[in-house]
Amino acid sequence: MSKSNSPRFGFVLEYVQDVNEAKSFYTDILGLTVSRESPEFIQFADTEGVGWAIASDASMSGETKPETYWIVEDIAALEKSLSAKVRITHPLEERPFGQVFGVADPAGETQYLVEFAKERPSKEVKEAGGNRQ
Repeated sequence: MSKSNSPRFGFVLEYVQDVNEAKSFYTDILGLTVSRESPEFIQFADTEGVGWAIASDASMSGETKPETYWIVEDIAALEKSLSAKVRITHPLEERPFGQVFGVADPAGETQYLVEFAKERPSKEVKEAGGNRQ
C-alpha cells in the first residue's frame, strides 16, 4: 500500500432514531460543530477536527451498533492489495456517498474503508470558525 493511499481516520458513525434530537445533543451538550449535513446524516468535528457522525438510514452491517470509517484515495487498489492479507467482511460496494468495503480487525469487528464520491448527498456546512472534513 502506498503512503499516499494509507487510510486516515474519518469518523465513527452512530445510528439514531431522531437525527435532529441527536444533533442537538452533540452540538448543545458536547459542543461539536456540524461539518456535513443531510436529512438522514450529520457529520461533526470537535475543536481538533476529530470526526463523529449520526445517521437514521440503513447501516452497512444491518445492525445499529457504531461503525468506524477510514478514508482512502484509491479504494479499488487498496481492496486489491488487502484482499490477500485480511478477511473482507463487506464486499466493495457503491453507495450514494462513495465506494466502501469492510475488513475484519483482530477482534473481528468490521472497519469500513471509504473513498468518498465527488458529489455526496450530505452538503458541507460552512460555519464561522468551524472545522470541516
